[in-house]
Amino acid sequence: MMSSCSGRSVRIDATSVHFACIFFACVILLCAVARADWTPYDQLPGADRGASIAGSFNRSPSSTIRDVRWDIAKNQMWFRQTGPWSIVDLTTGAITPAIEGDDNAPAASRPRPSRKETMAPSRGRQQPIAFSADKTMSAESRDGNIFLKCDNAAKRAVTTDGTSTLRYGTASWVYGEELDQTTGMWWSPTGEQLAFYHFDDAQVPLYTILSGLTKLRPEVETERYPKPGDPNPIVGLSVLDIKAFRADPDGDPSTHIRTIDVGPNEQYIYGVEYSAIGDQLIFHRLNRRHDVLELCSADTQSGVVRVLVREEQPHWNHHMPEMDFLADGRRFIWSTERTGFKQYELRSLDSSKVIPLTSGEFPAGKIVEVNEEAGVLFYTAFPAQTQINPQLMSVHLDGTQQRRLTPDDLTYSRFRISPDGQFFVASDETISRPPSAKLYGADGKVIAQLAEGASDIWSSRNIPMPELVKLKAADGVTNIYGTLYFPSTFDPKKSWPLVVDAYGGPYFANVFNRFSSPRADCELGFVILQIDNRGTPGRGKAFEDATYLKLGGPDLDDQAAAVRQITTRPGIDGSRVGITGMSYGGYMSAIALVRYPDVFKAAVARSGPMDWRQYDSIYTERFMRTPQENKAGYDDGSVLLHADKLAGKFMLIHGMQDDNVHPSNGWAIAQKLYDRDFSFDMLFFPKSGHGGFGPSEESALWSFFVRELKATPDGSSQIP
Repeated sequence: MMSSCSGRSVRIDATSVHFACIFFACVILLCAVARADWTPYDQLPGADRGASIAGSFNRSPSSTIRDVRWDIAKNQMWFRQTGPWSIVDLTTGAITPAIEGDDNAPAASRPRPSRKETMAPSRGRQQPIAFSADKTMSAESRDGNIFLKCDNAAKRAVTTDGTSTLRYGTASWVYGEELDQTTGMWWSPTGEQLAFYHFDDAQVPLYTILSGLTKLRPEVETERYPKPGDPNPIVGLSVLDIKAFRADPDGDPSTHIRTIDVGPNEQYIYGVEYSAIGDQLIFHRLNRRHDVLELCSADTQSGVVRVLVREEQPHWNHHMPEMDFLADGRRFIWSTERTGFKQYELRSLDSSKVIPLTSGEFPAGKIVEVNEEAGVLFYTAFPAQTQINPQLMSVHLDGTQQRRLTPDDLTYSRFRISPDGQFFVASDETISRPPSAKLYGADGKVIAQLAEGASDIWSSRNIPMPELVKLKAADGVTNIYGTLYFPSTFDPKKSWPLVVDAYGGPYFANVFNRFSSPRADCELGFVILQIDNRGTPGRGKAFEDATYLKLGGPDLDDQAAAVRQITTRPGIDGSRVGITGMSYGGYMSAIALVRYPDVFKAAVARSGPMDWRQYDSIYTERFMRTPQENKAGYDDGSVLLHADKLAGKFMLIHGMQDDNVHPSNGWAIAQKLYDRDFSFDMLFFPKSGHGGFGPSEESALWSFFVRELKATPDGSSQIP
């Protein structure tokens, strides 16, 4: 739910300009009526101390290993931090410095990347140009059509019937934002074919944003933006025969284009790529309800489409399962949540045979490395006893000998695996323990301590360390985790307001058991809490699906339950609780004052959707289905429909160029509050999109909380 703002600017006629100017004048009037007063952040009491603490805090760089080299033949590993090389004996663990000036370090061995590295455009957009592998040819998507340039020859049109609504070689904003489509054109490995989108969004409603609001005459930007229940784009794939196209310079290009039968119109087509030898075009096909996902391949000669993998979930599928091709380009590792937990299996483009690789009542995390020399997959996972602490695991590619390699209940990261798979380097840490880098054997035993962070990094500054807290969800059964930050002056005998820094939506977690930097904002006189409620990722499908069809329900219930538990602790004042967040967190902040005004007394909602009917179809329907199917869920989760219940101190912040969560969300809730003569603060930024508001936002937000929650840097009052 984040994007930079961009789009096609369209000049409008005099009548529309007149309308736009009237609208702009109204905007100015609204901002004047609901003006936000603030103190510049650096002038707030305690801000100078916060800046000093944050500026001097360094996340223990002494523990960072910059480079690792392996020399298995000599039974050695070379490593360095910022200075010279050191050498570790792989048997004894003895560490000796390399000879000064020694340039005989082993050659670097870069693991095979798990996916192709591509330059990404701004979020929600696609690159307009795609180059062949040898860079001798390029395809450009422009004005709805594709133009091909070969060597030094002039550009030649591949398609000619493209329009503003029928476009070739590109996709709409929603495909970029929600399906990660950064290009709409794909070259075969040999450059003999070019696959491309044909994208028809004529039936998709337009959304209009006024741009250049600070100019004398604003203009209009329009975007085809489907909202829940709206018609979606009709998407297809075509393949151009490059050789035939070039050999027929005067012919009709369409005769050299083959259309792939991707299936019904109401499906999403994305994740397109060629197989390693170019004989198959691979793509994902997802139905509109998101409960059936298929990985498909099309034969590049015949166009025949086969289903390679079918994933069916009772609720929704992750749209892009992790996928990693082996060196032969035919076999691939595929992640599935068929069991309720993310696991890996080995599949092939040429066979229906499936080899399950991993198992367990806990989810896998990410592929670290596929070591084909050793025949081993290395990956992270979250065993039940280490629910938020990623561990390094291994399993043979025949599905045998699954093992946990890291020994302790710590957070492990920054892995380097030896070429033979018998050794690895890892960094371990917790929120209260600085990172430490070690060399391990494949049995998980420590061979050598390579580096260790300073243990007094917090105590030397007299700052209370943040805490990882384990709490109960609103159901009273499920464990949820949070991070609690304190000011340097924290005294449990005094009274401190609490601010919840919220997100809480699907696909994004805030809480990690990692050594953390202090929160400078705490020095203004706050305790700050972050919570990963049900609905956030990394805990299995049941945990994620808890909010299915009811966004703003169990997720917010858990945030409120966490606050009630935290405010029983000495020094944290349950009568002075604020909440703020961006995007989904902005939504959580607004609905918190609707559903739990007894818990949350003040909220700053930044760029949040105020009714899920207002957000895009792909994201929203994944979790809520359509408004026609789930009216009760949309109604219950709407801030707009329940604006009469919003109570407490409220600040609304939004960018007027936001092409992601549209400014209409902010205007709509503002009007609802005006209608009931409700006093609130409002800050709209004329030039900003989805975020990127600058220092004024920070000043307004924290001035608001200081004022409304009566915060002071040294604690507001003594507890009797």
